Amino acid sequence: PAYGYNYEGGQVVFGIDIFVAQPFDKWEVLSFEQNIRDPVFAWKLTNFSTRYLDSYTSDSFTSGGRNWKLKVYPNGAGSATGNSLSLYLLSASSENGYVQAKLRVIGTTNVEKQVGGLRNTTENGWGYDKFMPLADIQDSSKGFLVNDALKFEVEIVSFSKTDFIN
Repeated sequence: PAYGYNYEGGQVVFGIDIFVAQPFDKWEVLSFEQNIRDPVFAWKLTNFSTRYLDSYTSDSFTSGGRNWKLKVYPNGAGSATGNSLSLYLLSASSENGYVQAKLRVIGTTNVEKQVGGLRNTTENGWGYDKFMPLADIQDSSKGFLVNDALKFEVEIVSFSKTDFIN
């Protein structure tokens, strides 16, 4: 034959296995929330120069129907200890997923950095060890420390949401 294989008598043999799959009893639907209700949360850390703990965590806030927290290390975390402020967005629930957000320290000119992706650790979520130099915070001409208080903002841009349907 020109195409394929023939056995004795010019016959071709095929085999088929048929499996009947069990119907799904649960469906998982992944979507992205992009028109976030209450997307911006502001937090002020007072008495900044006299803070002695390694880290401080904001109260829980709701944005887009999900609960979040901000966590700051005034003297840095990890490789940034002693030279940078570290800032993170945390999920206040056990939900994992993708997030896009903007973290800010408010001053004469705000410092803003974007975070995105899956959270890097349960403890610190999304953020930066080296968010901004401590020297910039202490520089009065930059207007970050006002009456010994430092202001933070987070803007939730989008996040993934998983729904399970029975």
